[in-house]
Amino acid sequence: MKLNKLTVLTVSGLGCAATLGAMYLVTAGSGTAPAGTNAGPAAPLVAPERIENVGVAGSDVLYPTAIEGTVGAKKMKLVLTGTALRKKVLFNVYTIGCYVQEGIAVSSPDDLCSKDCGKQLHLVMERAVTGAQMAEAFHDAIRQNYPKPAFDKEIAALSQKLRALELVKGDQVWLTTVPEVGLTISVVGKATIAIDSPAFAKAMWEVYLGKKNIGEPIKAGLVSRLK
Repeated sequence: MKLNKLTVLTVSGLGCAATLGAMYLVTAGSGTAPAGTNAGPAAPLVAPERIENVGVAGSDVLYPTAIEGTVGAKKMKLVLTGTALRKKVLFNVYTIGCYVQEGIAVSSPDDLCSKDCGKQLHLVMERAVTGAQMAEAFHDAIRQNYPKPAFDKEIAALSQKLRALELVKGDQVWLTTVPEVGLTISVVGKATIAIDSPAFAKAMWEVYLGKKNIGEPIKAGLVSRLK
């Protein structure tokens, strides 16, 4: 998977070409996701001329409307439900694209949180952050919905792994729900974190789509394509 910034960008992985100025486009240039990431688009799902790319207000990142992702050990088709931008004060932190397994009926944020199906949140970093900052942000967001001692073990495992990382602009993070297994967090090219708890996977989705979330504009954006 590549994040390209070109004056004229050829989207080879999606089988089409477009002039996008200085925009970023998340593509699968090689046709496969990076080894070991358990995430990412691999091939077009529909005729190339029907694949669209959806922007994020306030950012140059574009997300394809359809991808083939690896969820656990299984390839599956996923469709984009919406995009959003995570900001901190006046700064962009990362963009988010939300994908759900094709054919799964979802019509609301609650559906996206509660259904134990193939789902992915694709984060593209807009600025550098430390792993400690990311770990603290996830900890605080999860605790809004689940006070201690809920998920103490899972949060500790996640924080330990994240704190060893440094994220820079352009880094890609995939949060993948593996049905009946739990959550995989892949920082592409840097680390993969697996937490075997479907309940914790749901809690992570509630960070963005739950009643107590990190921002209603984010929640609305991630379901903006649901019909």
